[in-house]
Amino acid sequence: MAPYPSVHQIEEIFLDGEAGPDLRERFASYFDPKIQMTILGEDHHAAGEHQGSDSVKDDHFGLFMDVLDLSKPNKVNVQRVIGGGESPWACVEIFFDGKTKAGKKFHHECCFVVRFNEAGKMTKLRAYYDTAHLNHHYEAHTEYKSKNATNQSS
Repeated sequence: MAPYPSVHQIEEIFLDGEAGPDLRERFASYFDPKIQMTILGEDHHAAGEHQGSDSVKDDHFGLFMDVLDLSKPNKVNVQRVIGGGESPWACVEIFFDGKTKAGKKFHHECCFVVRFNEAGKMTKLRAYYDTAHLNHHYEAHTEYKSKNATNQSS
């Protein structure tokens, strides 16, 4: 048996299939406590570095959980995995389809470069996102929350 997760195991780790309210917790269960995550880019709200599983889970993926409506069916499709098995490194291409809390369609394509330890936990995660798409939804969600807050206080 190979020392690192296989392609099939990596597909499962990256939650290939339906995504629901437990999305963040399920994915975070594969984080090493000292995981290092880098979100590439400079001119968007998600860019930056995260150190440790709590920061990655809460600070970074918390942004997505705030925007996405996980009470409705969402789909994660792992398009391809390159690596894994004998290599601690893998590249994972993902398509995510769902809805935002503002009711907008959310189709996001991204790529992760990930390093696993021999326990199958992620120690490094580099995210290559469609940042214009994320900014669009983040700004729309901020406006949506503002309108809802105004309507609730009226």
